[in-house]
Amino acid sequence: TESRRTYLQELVDINGRTGLEIGALDRPLVEQPVEGAAGKIFYLDHLSAADLRRKYAADPAVDADRIVEVDFICPDGNILKSVGDQTFDYIVASHVVEHVPNPIQWLKDLFQILNPGGMLFLVIPDKRFTFDIQRPLTTFGQMVESYLNKRTIPPVSAVYDQFSSAMTVDGGGVWAGSVNSADVLPMGTSTDAWSAAKTVHA
Repeated sequence: TESRRTYLQELVDINGRTGLEIGALDRPLVEQPVEGAAGKIFYLDHLSAADLRRKYAADPAVDADRIVEVDFICPDGNILKSVGDQTFDYIVASHVVEHVPNPIQWLKDLFQILNPGGMLFLVIPDKRFTFDIQRPLTTFGQMVESYLNKRTIPPVSAVYDQFSSAMTVDGGGVWAGSVNSADVLPMGTSTDAWSAAKTVHA
């Protein structure tokens, strides 16, 4: 997180500017300025801070006490509706875009609330070092289909692919070249994938 924060600050002078961070949870890339300082960072998430703390209370990967206060609640993915007339000099989203069911519309919406000359800063995971290591790549055609169909939730195919191809993998081992196919183990079963797909379809 620290290296990303440093890189962001090298790209844009956030002092005195208004920003939006999406999905910061307990690890914001942009901290709230000290009181009285110029500039402002707003936080957007799918739940309020109180609801996020309840949701992640038992998750060891999240420090629920450090979850940021959420300024804009966006339960349905409609960012334009959530932020209203507010615009921003920069927008930050770390490990968010890979969860978006309609990336083209999402990017259009973000550019609509960016001020002229503003910057969008995305942190995107490399699937080669994550549980998505064996998941098929999304094609641009699939993104176009989601855009033209005005998709607001993931398609059944994406849910099935996620559950059927998610793998337990040692990212450091992959990086070092010491992981082989025997070290990559499924996180779930085809039964899990089928059940999740049926739930989404229903």
